[in-house]
Amino acid sequence: MKKSITILSAVLGLVASPALAENWNVISRSAATAFMVDVDSIAQADGVTSARLARVPATGAPGDLSHSVGVISFRCSANQSKSGEEVYYGPDGAEQERIDDGYDFEPIARNSLDSYVQEIVCESKRGAASFPTIRAFVEAGRPDSR
Repeated sequence: MKKSITILSAVLGLVASPALAENWNVISRSAATAFMVDVDSIAQADGVTSARLARVPATGAPGDLSHSVGVISFRCSANQSKSGEEVYYGPDGAEQERIDDGYDFEPIARNSLDSYVQEIVCESKRGAASFPTIRAFVEAGRPDSR
């Protein structure tokens, strides 16, 4: 029980701390979505390493701040990951909805989004492009990291 409370406290701290410093690294991109990890949110507790992962539309109106931010957790040495709570933000950047995925840890597939996030979270690699906020990424024109 104590372990669960410690992990839950760490995860809630990640999600509920918008005033903390942010450093969003663009790690992957599809035609529809840019995936970004906040490297300043990486935290460890009881063998679990967690970080915030954003999904931002790759294209959109200049002022449209629609995106989602979720918590992703890893058992780095076991090569496992799981998703946690996901928060959805509307075009004005205001929170619209929270969904707790409640998944269990699962093996990480090679060349998956989780494998790219794992490199940043567990191996301290960094993306080619970084931004202090999601807003800064949108205002920069949602640039490609390649």
